[in-house]
Amino acid sequence: MAHHSNLNEALNVLDNKLRSLSALTKANAFLVEIMRKDRALLEQMEAPAARAMLMDRACQCFGEGAGDAADPDVLEVLATALTEGQTAEIIPFPTDRRH
Repeated sequence: MAHHSNLNEALNVLDNKLRSLSALTKANAFLVEIMRKDRALLEQMEAPAARAMLMDRACQCFGEGAGDAADPDVLEVLATALTEGQTAEIIPFPTDRRH
């Protein structure tokens, strides 16, 4: 039975990593799409205003009001990436997942 326990534990760890990777991938795709569509607007904005706009759109796409598209893990990744002092160029890989 110890082998089952170890296998289940390993599968749970892998599942959590895959969920984190999925959230990171969705967050990056979201940012790339916004930057393609609104590049000129973003370039004209100051950094705090640009971050606020991106976060507002992220909340619309992934927040509670997004219905079936709501994804709190993606929203958490974007909130981390868009905090003061961070840039959207590099989003750190989430290390601790809540599930």
